[in-house]
Amino acid sequence: MRKFLLTLTITGSVFLYGQTQTIFTENFDALTNGNLATDVTGTTAGQNSWYIYQGAAADYQVTTIDASHGKSLNLTTGAGAPPASGANTSNRYAYKTISTTANASNNLVRAKMDIYTGAATGKGRVGIQLYSSTAAIGGIVYDYETKKVYGQARVSVVADPTQTGTLTLTLGTETFPANSWVTVTYIYNKTTGQHTYQYTNGTTNASYNFSGNTTYSIFTGDVAVEFDAVNTTLASNTVANTAGIDNIQAEFTNAATLSVNDTPVKNAIVSLAVYPNPTSDILNIKSDSKINAVSVVDLTGRKLDVKLDGDKVDVKKLPAGTYLINIETKDGVSTEKFIKK
Repeated sequence: MRKFLLTLTITGSVFLYGQTQTIFTENFDALTNGNLATDVTGTTAGQNSWYIYQGAAADYQVTTIDASHGKSLNLTTGAGAPPASGANTSNRYAYKTISTTANASNNLVRAKMDIYTGAATGKGRVGIQLYSSTAAIGGIVYDYETKKVYGQARVSVVADPTQTGTLTLTLGTETFPANSWVTVTYIYNKTTGQHTYQYTNGTTNASYNFSGNTTYSIFTGDVAVEFDAVNTTLASNTVANTAGIDNIQAEFTNAATLSVNDTPVKNAIVSLAVYPNPTSDILNIKSDSKINAVSVVDLTGRKLDVKLDGDKVDVKKLPAGTYLINIETKDGVSTEKFIKK
């Protein structure tokens, strides 16, 4: 997760159309081919008030992917995987600050974007993330390895509300191949805390929501102050992943202005989670897919012996501390952090 930069200068304007407030739109056609920006520290804005964070300016290129989309933005990750501790410097972030306060009647923030999947040979995810001034609110991403779309939501653990983080949610079974376009939409309701996820490639359409469950609670009242187009890497990645983005729309709205196609029709599913966290003996794994193997490392990267029994991992012999567990399923390898008491 990128740390929000509180020193950013807030820019931009808002236009009112009935009950909907347009935060910004971007199709990149008015921008100059080449670097979106040059300052990769997120301090100085580039073209059309875009900021970039991490990597090199060459990782953020305005270019033409295909004639039907005109100009788009290519985001290219580093070729690495997340480290055992610390920031993942292979991640890339192109973002805009949100300069307005939503009208009292507009309790929803909605962000929409076209994603060009690229070669999709590595392990990582590209998509939308919205941030408050302190944490990620949620988002929607395309996964290079599984070719599926996933939701994200900030949650706390019901059993221990001090434990918070971003949860990954399985949406549908639809896959989108390499070198194709998919349109994704993420909606957050600050009144109810509900997260809504939608995606389409013009023929396949899907809509899901997540309102918490018995294991995880959602947050209400989060105020979006930043829109991020992200391209991130996952465990075992060894290639630089390039994806395109285009036709971005961000707005404040409310339920009365949502179209029929925006109505959620299914519930998102927690694709993978570990609990209780912290734990003193057994760590449970909730996964949609069969767990093939697990490995646990400490924050120095040292691998430790643990026993997997179905969906339970015996960690009672581990010293108290913070660890990373790598969980392998047919969908790939996911990494979760847990605390041993």
